[in-house]
Amino acid sequence: MSYATQDIIDALKSARETKGLSQRALSKRTGVPQSHISKIESGGADIRLSSLIELARALDLDLKLVPRKAVPAVDNVVRSTAPTIPATPAFKELTRTLETVKKLRVTYPELTELKKLQDNFQTLKNLRNVGKDLEHLREIGKPIRELQKFAETYRGIADAGRRTAEQIKAIQDAAKIPVEQLEALRQAAHNAQTLRNQLVHIIPEQPSLPRPAYRLDEEENDHG
Repeated sequence: MSYATQDIIDALKSARETKGLSQRALSKRTGVPQSHISKIESGGADIRLSSLIELARALDLDLKLVPRKAVPAVDNVVRSTAPTIPATPAFKELTRTLETVKKLRVTYPELTELKKLQDNFQTLKNLRNVGKDLEHLREIGKPIRELQKFAETYRGIADAGRRTAEQIKAIQDAAKIPVEQLEALRQAAHNAQTLRNQLVHIIPEQPSLPRPAYRLDEEENDHG
């Protein structure tokens, strides 16, 4: 998946969660099957133009091609119109931990727990009711900070430039995350998912718009 596609997916998912809409509610608004919305948000399906337009409109977004030189200016305008969330201690903790997870994913790109944590933290960051969960966030962040320390030690060895067979083996051994640390990270990913689910369900669902009389191509594909 390209970075450009991922940006579009992230924007759609963020807009849906900011509005407090479940995938099912968005499906009712657009006629795009919930199963297909789920696949789009997880990167498991390409977004057809028809679906993209319907989803964007339902989320009060618009699609427009702009000259590449104008992109920075457009990005600035988008940021200035984005709803602001108070910088509470919990929100600051969440932001710091999310940035740590992003950096760790560069070192451990295959670690699925980090991908789950990043997705859940990104969702939490878009919610307005995360401010009361500072202690939960700190607890979730503990194994992430421990892994950060471990990664810094590993990078220090790897950057030392030692290249004898024995030293290469030492570097490889240093890169292996201890089992107990992996288990703690899995538990953190589970706790982040649980917190996300709790807070998402607190948001009242907005009334659905009338369902379109037509059905999109993706729905036909979903049903064979």
